[in-house]
Amino acid sequence: MKITLLKSFLLLGAFVCFGIAKAQTVSGTVSDANGPLPGASVVVKGTTNGTQTDFDGNYTINDVAADAVIVFSYIGFSSQEIAVNGQTTINVVLQEDANELDEVVVVGYGTQTKRTSVGAVESVKAEEFNKGVIVNPQQLIQGKTAGVQISATTGEPGAAVNVRIRGTASVRANNNPLYVVDGIPLSGASTSAGTGGGTNPFGDAAALDPLSFLNPNDIASIDILKDASATAIYGSRGANGVVLITTKGGRSQKGILEFSSTYSIGYIPNQLDLLSVDQFLQAQSDLGATGQDFGARNDYQDEIYRTSFTQNYNLSYGSSGENGSYRMSFGYQDQEGEVEDSTFDRLTARINATQRFFDDKLTLSTQATISNIEAQRPPITDSPNARGDLLSTVWAFNPTRPILNTDGSFNQPTFETRNPVAVLELSRNASSTLRALINLSAEYRFSDNISFKTSIGLDKSSSSAYSAISPLFNSASTLGVGRAVLNEIDLTNSTWESYFSFNKEFGDDILSATIGHSYQEFVAETIFVEAAAFRTNDLFQMVNNIAAAQTFALNSSLTRDELQSFFARGNYSMDGKFNFSGTVRIDGSSRFGGNNKYGTFGAIGAAWTMSEEDWFPEFFDRFKLRAAYGVVGNQEGVGSNQFTQRERFGENPPGGSGRPNAGGINNGGVFTPASAGIVTFDNPDLKWEETEQINIGIDFAFLDSRITGSVEYYNKTTTDFLLQIQSAQPAVQPFFFQNIDGDIKNNGAELNLNVIPVETEDFTWDFNFNMGYNDNVIENYDGPPIDTGQINGPGLTGAFAQRIANGQPLFSFFTREFQGLDENGGNIFANDGAQVFVGESALPDITMGITQNFRYKNWDLSIFFNGQFGQSIYSNNRNAFFTIGNLSQGRNVTADVLPFIGVENPFNPAEVSTRFLEDGSFLRLQNVTIGHNFPLSENSIFSSLRVFANAQNLFVITDYSGQDPEVSVNRQLNNVPSLGIDLTAFPRPTTISLGFNASF
Repeated sequence: MKITLLKSFLLLGAFVCFGIAKAQTVSGTVSDANGPLPGASVVVKGTTNGTQTDFDGNYTINDVAADAVIVFSYIGFSSQEIAVNGQTTINVVLQEDANELDEVVVVGYGTQTKRTSVGAVESVKAEEFNKGVIVNPQQLIQGKTAGVQISATTGEPGAAVNVRIRGTASVRANNNPLYVVDGIPLSGASTSAGTGGGTNPFGDAAALDPLSFLNPNDIASIDILKDASATAIYGSRGANGVVLITTKGGRSQKGILEFSSTYSIGYIPNQLDLLSVDQFLQAQSDLGATGQDFGARNDYQDEIYRTSFTQNYNLSYGSSGENGSYRMSFGYQDQEGEVEDSTFDRLTARINATQRFFDDKLTLSTQATISNIEAQRPPITDSPNARGDLLSTVWAFNPTRPILNTDGSFNQPTFETRNPVAVLELSRNASSTLRALINLSAEYRFSDNISFKTSIGLDKSSSSAYSAISPLFNSASTLGVGRAVLNEIDLTNSTWESYFSFNKEFGDDILSATIGHSYQEFVAETIFVEAAAFRTNDLFQMVNNIAAAQTFALNSSLTRDELQSFFARGNYSMDGKFNFSGTVRIDGSSRFGGNNKYGTFGAIGAAWTMSEEDWFPEFFDRFKLRAAYGVVGNQEGVGSNQFTQRERFGENPPGGSGRPNAGGINNGGVFTPASAGIVTFDNPDLKWEETEQINIGIDFAFLDSRITGSVEYYNKTTTDFLLQIQSAQPAVQPFFFQNIDGDIKNNGAELNLNVIPVETEDFTWDFNFNMGYNDNVIENYDGPPIDTGQINGPGLTGAFAQRIANGQPLFSFFTREFQGLDENGGNIFANDGAQVFVGESALPDITMGITQNFRYKNWDLSIFFNGQFGQSIYSNNRNAFFTIGNLSQGRNVTADVLPFIGVENPFNPAEVSTRFLEDGSFLRLQNVTIGHNFPLSENSIFSSLRVFANAQNLFVITDYSGQDPEVSVNRQLNNVPSLGIDLTAFPRPTTISLGFNASF
């Protein structure tokens, strides 16, 4: 009996061992060089037995034969096949596929690969970002993508950045793209209050860029959706393109602590060539002027410009485990501007966290950013009058005038002659912006094919801007009384989005679909207070105790807008060769009239990977033809509730251009109600702008993918464009909004080219070149011409330099044609001195980016050029300040005015003309970075250590005579924006940085 029982156990054991050998369980982790890969495919070769890795890259697969082969694959990476050979644990590190067409890109409500996408989508990863002192996320990708023009309006820290994707498609509306951060669409409104306003004698200063609250070090990738096929999922907000910003999360099973620091210095590389004291006095003598030497010997540019210092610190910790991951980060940037009294301090905290439940069926995630920005800003404005702001007074002030009088007070001769040091010292401008962006989401997987996700987002900001001018400042509105202004903006934008996703493989075919709903609410509250008649000369007391004034002007407003949307998208990939896409979105907006509350937008597209065909030349590793058509919209051109007749109770405070309706003026304690009036007519047909776009593209790769790239052609037509129309007077209101019959057309071509000329174990050289061409014109518009581009300066009241009209590009220059000077030193103009279109526009024809990356062992070098060509710049600076007339009035000028002494009549008017219109084309060496990665031993406390040096704006090749050709101060007129006008812009610095990145 015992022997029989023993034989039975031995037989059972042999059977179990045989079963294990024939069918076993295999588990492990799939990762890349940076950490785990969630969603990687793990399949037993030749069977349907397979699974996907969880969020931490872990997998378990049962019933695996001992002699089986397992295939590991992930989009954008080369597949690996590994024989089991009895192993129960197999860990795999996948390598990125060199073929750019397999790159994963983020699209609205999901991800795709370039292999399967049909739209024009470009992705820029963190390792490709521009380096150096970066304030705004847009600067990270400047010059990196064809057809995307990115330029800061000025060199001020935190200045607004203009982004134009495939040209300018709107007259009145905001032409910047829609920004989406971790799935939350932002409002696009300015979140920081501008300084100035009211009766500020220097004019208004623009608000800071609304994206400056994000720490660039927290961003993992930026994806740009350019054509309608890609942007239609965002409907009435997709006409100007969409920029998707994805932040970093925890990826490594081992917790990683990272710290980086950068220290930078900046300086103005090309100060204006103002006359020295000797040159100035000689010029005055040549003009026959006397009494201009007041004894001092000053260079007033040296009084306001400085070498700036910037510190940047970033600390983060992240990890991923069996059921979730997280990353926490803190950042601090302390940046000085190159003009005295200009600073930008940003403190950010961010957390990304994900937790999974119920065998990974339920995933809860949160992304939260809190940012506080403190900015101090010198009185450099967008709208200086003839008496000037800080920069114009620096340029004009007589260099022989002393800064101080003998009694220690500032030398301020008259209202008309402003001492720049007094402008700086007797004024104060500062802003503070606190912003929180929070996203909570839950995703439930019903099966491997179907999931549901819902997310709630809150974007809350509160901003205050203060400006004060001492009673000691000699101007008509401040001397003896002083002025203080408080601007406050509070924005609360909430989002709730929910959608189902479906993904299913049918052999070699893949079907994916998304259907969902979105609701957004935008609430904006503003307060404007102007105070005067202070009993103190202390600027700090004036700003922080504004109630101590005796005279007030008050303003407030509250607006609320809503956007409700239903959307659906389907993608079908067939045989790995053919890809089809269709998108539809229905948007309902409270901004529009009762007849047009809802609009339908959509797109279709198809792609054919021709290189998969047997007959296609083997020379190409990949060749894909794409085509797409769609209609998207833009609702940013009109304010809140502009379609319903409304009355106002109040009026703007003196000089408070563009401020909300005032509540009256408190004069010496007596409140005087302001007058009432109708501000908007009934307009139930008011609607969004629509942009129709056709896109044709080719993606290619050859020579073992050593050369990859894409070529695109697009044609965009915007109809029903929004415009603020002046009412025929007399009327009960000054203006109203209306959709205009006419077409704004943009068509062009783009080239992206990536080349790896050399690739060895020790040395690699890769080269990226991108170029975009765009042609812009207005057609089928039969309305009256619209003037914009206001020109400021002495004797230039009411002057303008641009006009919008049929048959012309947007922002076309409309000036007199200057033909020289006559024998009496007067202007000679063509066309009897009438202003005409001169064939020049502020829009560039060509944008370009060139990047060279070199690696030798542990050293790396990156060189980046960017350029714009074909645009013109109107130098309002030259027109207003650097003329013989100014010199004859005892004002300083630049040296290029000297040859006109004795040639030009000092009383010759400086009228708006082509004399001051210049070619703005440029090629800039934007960024050079050299770095070293230290090889580390196993006992090192560091996981990685890198040091680097960086230089920005090393030189620019241009014919423009101003300080920098990449400038555009908004000189709007008739509430129509302008472009390409240079007027007292904060100069752009050259910056040198040293820094290191370390992980532990």
